[in-house]
Amino acid sequence: MLILPYLSTLLPYLSTFVFAYPLAMSVIWIIGGLYFWVNYEAKEKDSLRLLKTFPNISILVPCHNEAASIELTCKTLSSLDYDHYQVIFIDDCSGDNTVEIIRSFVDRFPYLHLIQLKENLGKAGALNTALKYVNTTFVLVLDADTIISGQTLKWLVLPFTRRANLGAVAANPIPHNKDSFLSKFQTAEFLSIIGLIKRTQGIIGHIFTVTGCTTLYKTNILREIGGFSTITATEDIDVTWKIQKASYRIWFQPQALAFIQVPNNLKEYWKQRKRWATGGWHLLRTHKEIFCHWRLRHLWLLFLDFVLSYSWAFSLIIVMISSAISIIFGLNLGLKLLPSVHVTIGILIYVIQQICALAINLAYDKDIKSCFIYIPWYPIFFFIIGAVLIVWTSPKSLFGNLKNSGKWSSPKRFHTEYSTKN
Repeated sequence: MLILPYLSTLLPYLSTFVFAYPLAMSVIWIIGGLYFWVNYEAKEKDSLRLLKTFPNISILVPCHNEAASIELTCKTLSSLDYDHYQVIFIDDCSGDNTVEIIRSFVDRFPYLHLIQLKENLGKAGALNTALKYVNTTFVLVLDADTIISGQTLKWLVLPFTRRANLGAVAANPIPHNKDSFLSKFQTAEFLSIIGLIKRTQGIIGHIFTVTGCTTLYKTNILREIGGFSTITATEDIDVTWKIQKASYRIWFQPQALAFIQVPNNLKEYWKQRKRWATGGWHLLRTHKEIFCHWRLRHLWLLFLDFVLSYSWAFSLIIVMISSAISIIFGLNLGLKLLPSVHVTIGILIYVIQQICALAINLAYDKDIKSCFIYIPWYPIFFFIIGAVLIVWTSPKSLFGNLKNSGKWSSPKRFHTEYSTKN
């Protein structure tokens, strides 16, 4: 009980932080997202006509038990509206008929290729293996369940012709399976949070992570930084920071659409977000040395914001547990209900964020209107799950052995008839 006085002193500050931090970030995302849209996105509407050259691209598709979705991926990749490209599928010891499906396309299209690994190397290991065979200027890393078009490739190439010192260009992920309660919630997340964050970070040319499912890299830069890390749970976060530590910039191209499958059940969602939370902790372990180098000061603010977000997760869990204890045992721990004016301001800011996100993204996906009703409830559900997973994964992620962290088992895929016309 000796801790109660200290807890009672601390909790009001933590509860204020829990309330204020996401609202402050929401304001930043709104301003940053609108600034990006007005100054870059809206002005590039017809920019593709200025693209006169189409450099060779190697598309790397790591696969592990992808039988349910790989056929559609093969179909779209075999007929992209782009002049110079090849596709390398890397089968990472699948236990289903993924290889047979891919081979049926490889036998018919000479620019499709297949590498079969004899042991499970994980996504990063599979990509590094294929990278040895690449002789093109650019490399596109594509998840096996992600659907793109020739327009996607053109939009990804465009920034390299107009912006200096780019190492990678990230695509805009759009969930295409909006047929369940959970998937609609995730569409709201990609719409209102991830998209605005990437736009805001894109203003300064330094982002927290590339789009793991679809990003175009300069081949020579990937080799310069040593390829993809096999000792982190999220190779996309790690390669982002390695590129930026090498003094290259990364651009987010919202017109480069990548249609993705999101988990449609809680088990797969939990598994995915657990890996994301773990990858964040691995970032803290593997890139904390940026503070030892003045030349990397451009990444300090981004890193500190990440630390702040993980601190917020711990604060939320502490406040929630303390509130439950206070109610159950009738203890006065210094927690008070927020004034109604504060709650009203918070709701107003969040609604403005959703309206801005909807207005910006509607041009890319008309179906997102059907998910608008889910947006107001998103933070209640997903913020709590995210915070729980950050706390839950912290001991092992911070102090466990990083070896084999990159080994994977793909999320559960499902058959879809989706086709893109972007």
